Amino acid sequence: MANRILLAYSSRTGHTRKVAMDIASALDCDVEEIRDRVGRGGPLGYARSSLEAIARFDTLLAPTRHDPADYDLVVIGTPIWFWSLSSPVRTWVRRHRDDLRKVAFFCTCGSSGGQRALAEFEALCGEAVASLVLTDREIDSGAHAASVAAFVGQLSPRSRRTRGG
Repeated sequence: MANRILLAYSSRTGHTRKVAMDIASALDCDVEEIRDRVGRGGPLGYARSSLEAIARFDTLLAPTRHDPADYDLVVIGTPIWFWSLSSPVRTWVRRHRDDLRKVAFFCTCGSSGGQRALAEFEALCGEAVASLVLTDREIDSGAHAASVAAFVGQLSPRSRRTRGG
């Protein structure tokens, strides 16, 4: 039986969503966008997101469609907010950490905080089978593609297929 993979992510500006869709396309897996019920747009949304990250607050999540307990591997993606996991992802991980068999993590950031966020991920739900940190600049320029391919290659042998083959 093939391994079942779920990719769960949250994105405020679209960078994490872009990487999530690239990974999901390569893995041909189920996707869950982690959404909360809090407005995050504009300066007030940015300030709220920053405060929640600094204080490690949880947030109120919207209902989800997939149960991570049904999957062999869960790939989790987050933007980095003030050198920390985003509050929607932190809340989701805290809620489901006992259901996660194997995990892989990826983070997107303006410039720094990746290693600290990965350490926070591992403190919450254990060692990852693979991890990836990308900057917004790498994503905007398309330079992230090789790193994403290497990350995906660590997750599934079937993901190594070549185009047209």
